[in-house]
Amino acid sequence: FLIPGLVLILLGSAGYAVAFPGMRIGTVRFDLHTLLFASLAIIAGFQAIVFAVLTKVFGMSEGFLPIDRRITRLLEIINLEKGLILAALTTLLGGVLLIIGINQWRTAGFGDLDYRVTMRVVIPGVMFTTIGFQAVLSSFFLSILGVQRQ
Repeated sequence: FLIPGLVLILLGSAGYAVAFPGMRIGTVRFDLHTLLFASLAIIAGFQAIVFAVLTKVFGMSEGFLPIDRRITRLLEIINLEKGLILAALTTLLGGVLLIIGINQWRTAGFGDLDYRVTMRVVIPGVMFTTIGFQAVLSSFFLSILGVQRQ
């Protein structure tokens, strides 16, 4: 699931690159729907990578899989605290974007919005908040998997 997850994140990032500015390539316009699909790809890719890492760590800790030095090094670099800091920053970024979207609504008198403007902030806000929240939970679970049993 690691490679498919990375591919999904790369495809989602490419989608963001063309959809966020609303690019037009030939007769095709990449807009909010592309941004939404790109967000889905990034979230699914992130989940696939987290699943791959958690499964690998569980398999190694239970003796089902041989020790993988890449995973061991990764766990030395990314501990609970660093994972939570990264997760908090990601969630904070998402929250700030969502607040910007709410502020756009406020400045419109809580009336009609220009969705082509507002959703360019709200969609990434939802994506970053989702990934950040999942990263918090995953960091705790990864830490639990690392606890030595007696």
